[in-house]
Amino acid sequence: MKSFSSFINEANKVTNKKASTSIRKFASDAHEAWRKEYQEKNGNTPRIKKNSDGSEGDINVPFHKLHPDWQKENLAAGKAALEAVKKHPDDREAASEHIHNEWMKRNPKGDWNASQHVPYKELSDEEKDKDRAHYDQMKNIIK
Repeated sequence: MKSFSSFINEANKVTNKKASTSIRKFASDAHEAWRKEYQEKNGNTPRIKKNSDGSEGDINVPFHKLHPDWQKENLAAGKAALEAVKKHPDDREAASEHIHNEWMKRNPKGDWNASQHVPYKELSDEEKDKDRAHYDQMKNIIK
Protein backbone atom coordinates (compact mmCIF):
# COMPACT_ATOMS: atom_id res chain seq x y z
CA MET A 1 0.00 0.00 0.00
CA LYS A 2 1.28 3.45 -0.95
CA SER A 3 1.93 6.04 1.69
CA PHE A 4 -0.07 9.23 1.73
CA SER A 5 3.02 11.27 0.81
CA SER A 6 3.62 9.01 -2.23
CA PHE A 7 0.04 9.56 -3.31
CA ILE A 8 0.45 13.35 -2.92
CA ASN A 9 3.74 13.30 -4.87
CA GLU A 10 2.10 11.40 -7.73
CA ALA A 11 -0.88 13.75 -7.72
CA ASN A 12 1.47 16.75 -7.82
CA LYS A 13 3.34 15.28 -10.81
CA VAL A 14 0.06 14.90 -12.71
CA THR A 15 -1.03 18.42 -11.75
CA ASN A 16 2.35 19.88 -12.71
CA LYS A 17 2.30 18.03 -16.03
CA LYS A 18 -1.20 19.36 -16.81
CA ALA A 19 -0.13 22.89 -15.84
CA SER A 20 3.01 22.64 -17.93
CA THR A 21 1.02 21.38 -20.92
CA SER A 22 -1.51 24.20 -20.55
CA ILE A 23 1.22 26.84 -20.29
CA ARG A 24 3.07 25.46 -23.31
CA LYS A 25 -0.15 25.38 -25.40
CA PHE A 26 -0.92 28.97 -24.39
CA ALA A 27 2.60 30.10 -25.34
CA SER A 28 2.54 28.32 -28.69
CA ASP A 29 -0.95 29.59 -29.54
CA ALA A 30 -0.01 33.16 -28.60
CA HIS A 31 3.10 33.03 -30.77
CA GLU A 32 1.17 31.60 -33.71
CA ALA A 33 -1.42 34.39 -33.38
CA TRP A 34 1.43 36.92 -33.53
CA ARG A 35 2.94 35.16 -36.57
CA LYS A 36 -0.39 35.18 -38.39
CA GLU A 37 -0.74 38.94 -37.90
CA TYR A 38 2.92 39.52 -38.82
CA GLN A 39 2.65 37.41 -41.97
CA GLU A 40 -0.53 39.17 -43.10
CA LYS A 41 1.51 42.40 -43.20
CA ASN A 42 4.95 41.06 -44.16
CA GLY A 43 4.51 37.69 -45.80
CA ASN A 44 7.13 35.18 -44.73
CA THR A 45 9.81 37.85 -44.31
CA PRO A 46 12.14 36.93 -41.46
CA ARG A 47 11.87 39.02 -38.27
CA ILE A 48 15.41 39.02 -36.93
CA LYS A 49 16.05 39.61 -33.23
CA LYS A 50 19.26 39.56 -31.21
CA ASN A 51 19.41 36.76 -28.64
CA SER A 52 20.97 37.08 -25.19
CA ASP A 53 23.88 34.86 -26.27
CA GLY A 54 24.84 37.38 -28.98
CA SER A 55 23.46 35.33 -31.85
CA GLU A 56 20.63 36.51 -34.06
CA GLY A 57 17.58 34.55 -35.01
CA ASP A 58 14.32 34.74 -36.90
CA ILE A 59 11.25 34.88 -34.65
CA ASN A 60 8.91 34.35 -37.63
CA VAL A 61 9.15 30.60 -37.10
CA PRO A 62 6.93 28.08 -35.28
CA PHE A 63 7.12 28.30 -31.49
CA HIS A 64 9.12 25.08 -31.08
CA LYS A 65 11.85 26.52 -33.33
CA LEU A 66 12.20 29.79 -31.42
CA HIS A 67 15.34 30.58 -29.49
CA PRO A 68 14.61 30.06 -25.76
CA ASP A 69 14.89 33.85 -25.20
CA TRP A 70 11.77 34.37 -27.27
CA GLN A 71 9.88 31.38 -25.90
CA LYS A 72 10.44 32.70 -22.39
CA GLU A 73 8.01 35.66 -22.50
CA ASN A 74 5.14 33.63 -23.96
CA LEU A 75 5.71 30.87 -21.39
CA ALA A 76 5.79 33.46 -18.58
CA ALA A 77 2.56 34.99 -19.91
CA GLY A 78 0.98 31.53 -19.95
CA LYS A 79 2.07 30.90 -16.37
CA ALA A 80 0.56 34.23 -15.28
CA ALA A 81 -2.68 33.44 -17.11
CA LEU A 82 -2.93 30.01 -15.47
CA GLU A 83 -2.27 31.52 -12.03
CA ALA A 84 -4.91 34.17 -12.69
CA VAL A 85 -7.54 31.65 -13.77
CA LYS A 86 -6.85 29.48 -10.72
CA LYS A 87 -6.90 32.45 -8.35
CA HIS A 88 -9.93 34.18 -9.94
CA PRO A 89 -11.83 31.48 -11.87
CA ASP A 90 -15.04 33.48 -12.11
CA ASP A 91 -13.75 37.06 -12.02
CA ARG A 92 -12.41 38.06 -15.42
CA GLU A 93 -11.42 41.58 -14.35
CA ALA A 94 -9.54 40.50 -11.22
CA ALA A 95 -7.77 37.82 -13.25
CA SER A 96 -6.92 40.31 -15.98
CA GLU A 97 -5.50 42.69 -13.41
CA HIS A 98 -3.33 39.84 -12.06
CA ILE A 99 -2.10 39.13 -15.60
CA HIS A 100 -1.26 42.80 -16.11
CA ASN A 101 0.58 43.06 -12.79
CA GLU A 102 2.67 40.01 -13.67
CA TRP A 103 3.47 41.55 -17.07
CA MET A 104 4.72 44.72 -15.34
CA LYS A 105 6.98 42.63 -13.09
CA ARG A 106 8.54 40.93 -16.14
CA ASN A 107 8.84 44.10 -18.24
CA PRO A 108 10.53 47.04 -16.55
CA LYS A 109 9.16 50.44 -17.49
CA GLY A 110 10.80 52.03 -20.51
CA ASP A 111 10.03 54.51 -23.26
CA TRP A 112 8.51 51.77 -25.39
CA ASN A 113 5.96 50.62 -22.78
CA ALA A 114 5.38 53.62 -20.48
CA SER A 115 1.74 53.98 -21.49
CA GLN A 116 1.12 50.35 -20.49
CA HIS A 117 3.10 50.54 -17.27
CA VAL A 118 0.21 51.87 -15.19
CA PRO A 119 -2.29 50.24 -12.82
CA TYR A 120 -4.79 48.04 -14.64
CA LYS A 121 -7.71 50.38 -13.91
CA GLU A 122 -5.87 53.18 -15.77
CA LEU A 123 -5.29 51.15 -18.95
CA SER A 124 -7.26 51.89 -22.09
CA ASP A 125 -9.95 49.37 -22.98
CA GLU A 126 -7.76 48.25 -25.88
CA GLU A 127 -4.91 47.41 -23.49
CA LYS A 128 -7.25 45.76 -20.96
CA ASP A 129 -8.58 43.59 -23.78
CA LYS A 130 -5.10 42.08 -24.24
CA ASP A 131 -5.10 40.92 -20.62
CA ARG A 132 -8.70 39.74 -20.89
CA ALA A 133 -7.80 37.75 -24.00
CA HIS A 134 -5.06 35.95 -22.02
CA TYR A 135 -7.61 35.03 -19.35
CA ASP A 136 -10.14 33.85 -21.95
CA GLN A 137 -7.51 31.83 -23.83
CA MET A 138 -6.30 30.04 -20.71
CA LYS A 139 -9.84 29.32 -19.52
CA ASN A 140 -10.53 27.66 -22.88
CA ILE A 141 -7.32 25.64 -22.69
CA ILE A 142 -8.00 24.20 -19.24
CA LYS A 143 -11.70 23.42 -19.77
